[in-house]
Amino acid sequence: MKNLKKLMERREELKQQLADLVDAADQEERAMTEEETRTFDAAEKEIQDIDDTLAREERARNIPTVQQPTEQHEMTVEERAAAEEKAFADFIMNRAMENRAGEIQLTQGNNGSIVPTTIANRIIKAVRDMVPFLQLADVVYTNGKLSVPVYGEDATNYIDADYVDEGTELTDNIGKFTTIDLTGFVIGALALVSNKLKDNTDINVVDFVINQAAEAMAEKLEGEFVNGTSGKITGIQSAASGVTAAAATAVTYDELVSLKHSLKQRFRGKASWIMNPATYTAICKLKDNNGQPYFKEDEYKILGRPVIESDSMPIMAAGKKPIIFGDLSGYTIKATKSVEVQVLREKFATKNMIGVLAFGEYDAKITDSKKISSLTMAAS
Repeated sequence: MKNLKKLMERREELKQQLADLVDAADQEERAMTEEETRTFDAAEKEIQDIDDTLAREERARNIPTVQQPTEQHEMTVEERAAAEEKAFADFIMNRAMENRAGEIQLTQGNNGSIVPTTIANRIIKAVRDMVPFLQLADVVYTNGKLSVPVYGEDATNYIDADYVDEGTELTDNIGKFTTIDLTGFVIGALALVSNKLKDNTDINVVDFVINQAAEAMAEKLEGEFVNGTSGKITGIQSAASGVTAAAATAVTYDELVSLKHSLKQRFRGKASWIMNPATYTAICKLKDNNGQPYFKEDEYKILGRPVIESDSMPIMAAGKKPIIFGDLSGYTIKATKSVEVQVLREKFATKNMIGVLAFGEYDAKITDSKKISSLTMAAS
């Protein structure tokens, strides 16, 4: 501001100097001398320089000030997960949510559902932990159509290796590559949560909802992976029969041995038994001629291979397939990459409950039939 005052005062002095030069020449009725002309031009130029400087200062003062952005704390993975879980709990319990930008991010799903990434991932993991098929099968996590290349061969059509005599040719018994397409069928699981949870501080509402939704979806998926539904998921019950039992409601030790050996040796090393708990109980009671149990020292193993119990497997009954033996890598599952969650408050309000819907997209088929075999009970 001091410089501005000095410039204005200097400008007035120069302006007066110009006026004095003009008045002197006018009074004497003459032209300006050479020296007066030089003085006039110099004063005029200095005035112009002062005007330019004043204009620049004015423009500088009018430039808007940009506020410096405040440095934001970047949340860690753990902090973000905790924030998402808190937001989800508040949403479920219909509490006011503290939604500060950059702290809580909830993703809008295709069904209009609020889907925190952390919650979706925890549901997917919980379902995987509950369903053995999602741990042992060939699982591909993807969205959209999945085409699985399959090499087809039968008992007379293998890739051969043989001795070759000079001048002779190998016989080309080559199978054909085909594809099995896995599309995707939406499976929805509904978990009901009591509103009394609002008053129970001993229950972690997020954990409770995740477990409820995961259990509902896991039960449905396990049933589908075993039995399937026509036109949708194909279950392992579609596996070819390797052994037919002599009885309709009982199985023998010899039949179990035959079923195990119905798979080629190279597939047995990773194979598992899959059966209903009631079937496994009956097998555990099988005794030799001396009255000793065959499998007393092999808990949850039969003939050296692990047992997977599934309530979805049929019990031993006429014409049923109560036992599957196979390497589940021959069963391909296309699983959803994400889970959508929808909270229903009004629909179950009269029951003093809220509903939590979890949606996932799945499909599955046997893609290598050589790895999976089944035991079929006698027709009667």
